[in-house]
Amino acid sequence: MARLAVVAAFFAALVLFADAHRTIISATNEIIDDNSKQQKCRMQIKSLKLTHCEQYLIERELLLLGHALLLNQEQEEEHLKPCCDQMEKLGTKCRCMGLEQIVEQLREQGEMQGEEVEDMEDCARHLPSDCDLEPHTCKF
Repeated sequence: MARLAVVAAFFAALVLFADAHRTIISATNEIIDDNSKQQKCRMQIKSLKLTHCEQYLIERELLLLGHALLLNQEQEEEHLKPCCDQMEKLGTKCRCMGLEQIVEQLREQGEMQGEEVEDMEDCARHLPSDCDLEPHTCKF
């Protein structure tokens, strides 16, 4: 009887080990797939550059800060349509990453600080919605 219990315990451990091994392989494949998708997005973002989106966000922030003497609403809007076109080419899964990179780049360059960055982030989060693209709101 004791032998039967040992054999049963051995098989139970073997089954648990096999299931854990399968879970590890599955999780590893998901990480690799996610990294691959992020790499593809980075390459798309780099090739498109999103310069119109960057200009749109900068000019919108200048308008919000009251620098209306430097530009007007028409100048801001002239970058919106090309920005939307760039984001549409970028693809649904990469749009938010591209917008987040723009905001981060401007933050690192010292172009915007504090509340200005927060305002720009908020604008960037909702930019796909302004372009009638999915996802409507980015999370970053």
